[in-house]
Amino acid sequence: MSASSTLEISRCSSCHGRFLPRPGACPRCGSGDVTRHRVPAKGLVLAATELTAPARGWTAPHRLALVELAEGVRVLVLVEGPLPGHGAEVTVARDGDRYTARTPGGTTAGGRGEGESPVAGRFRPPFEPPR
Repeated sequence: MSASSTLEISRCSSCHGRFLPRPGACPRCGSGDVTRHRVPAKGLVLAATELTAPARGWTAPHRLALVELAEGVRVLVLVEGPLPGHGAEVTVARDGDRYTARTPGGTTAGGRGEGESPVAGRFRPPFEPPR
């Protein structure tokens, strides 16, 4: 996989948590035993919305989507192009602290980000959440 087709995530060796890279210890358990790994830069849209009157400084319409990457890592992205529907596969890119997404070929899956989880049976976390 080339660097442009992957994104970096962090994995905690103590609690097995997965999260976006950030400085410091694991946000889940506080362990310093965190390593970085690369995952495919593709994810599934869990929810999406379009703001027609965004905050000052942002262009309208302002499109946002919650995307689940491999290993269960979720990221809020700015959408370039048409608003993807729930379950659409998107390509995610990172530019500094900003994540953006676009649908392959500029297509959408339709819908408004509602319905069943698109990740059921596709991406499974490799660990059980703590009880």
